[in-house]
Amino acid sequence: RDSPGHGRRDWRLFTAREGEAIVGAAVVRETRLAMGSWLAVMPRGPIVHDPARLHEVLVALETVLRDAGCCGARIGPRVRGRDLPGMAEAMRRAGYAPLAAADQALHQVTGIVWLDKPENEVLAGFKQRGRRAIRAAEKSGVTIRPVADAADLDAYKALLDAFGAARPGYDRSGQPDAQGQAALVAANGGQMLLATRDGAAIGAHAWVRQADEAIWLSLATLDCDGASPGYPLLWAAMRAAREAGCIGYDLAGLPDEEPQDAGERGRLQFKTAFAPHRRQLPPAHELALAPLTHSVLIGARSTYRAIRRWRTARATAAHG
Repeated sequence: RDSPGHGRRDWRLFTAREGEAIVGAAVVRETRLAMGSWLAVMPRGPIVHDPARLHEVLVALETVLRDAGCCGARIGPRVRGRDLPGMAEAMRRAGYAPLAAADQALHQVTGIVWLDKPENEVLAGFKQRGRRAIRAAEKSGVTIRPVADAADLDAYKALLDAFGAARPGYDRSGQPDAQGQAALVAANGGQMLLATRDGAAIGAHAWVRQADEAIWLSLATLDCDGASPGYPLLWAAMRAAREAGCIGYDLAGLPDEEPQDAGERGRLQFKTAFAPHRRQLPPAHELALAPLTHSVLIGARSTYRAIRRWRTARATAAHG
């Protein structure tokens, strides 16, 4: 267990083994509720090496969570293509049901940039505006380097905090803080990067490895005279992931419908500059391990969150 700086959350690592071999694993976010209960959330897990074994991994996971006093579990295995129907059936057999649309906190469509080709072909596959933005940032003096020590991690944290403060309506509640991200990268592989110009940190990006793919974990940038550090950060991350043997880079979501606001339009424009392949993902599923307790506590939690969103929207409108 690790506690990356959140008063009501811890992180656990679940592994299912057959002898010495790991057949399934998940990073479990423990969200503490009232009455000593807690909710297990695996936004993109559990993962399995063999899709046919998801059901038995879910059965083992249920046993472990019940023994640990968990009242409910939310999962979102990374499934695609021909494996999707079989894994959906495995979740149904294990008692899981899709969450209601209003409770789907994660994207169900994402973008993959394929890295299983020479580096120059990966770059050539980007849209012209993406390649132009990378060159413009480099010419303006933006440089990219890995987070190397505690001072770099502090700079990374400061960028996350500044980015969040400037966007009060942008929900980052499910994302680990800088130390939590460092722990995930250390446990699973990946990298944390800083963008600097004239000695000042102006951008941060982290990716984490899952099987043969790299997944965008966080991105925070500051305005930089029109030269966005986000583009060279993503390109540096993709190059590092490719060198590490990853065949794809997951851009952590694309809108399933037309963007709803300026922020979403900006994020879509940024991500599509890398010309990603569109991938459909299954919705998040839920299993109530203690049905009565789960129903009462999750209902109260949903009401509290609705009130908080309303207050945030009201405050944003007042300052807008």
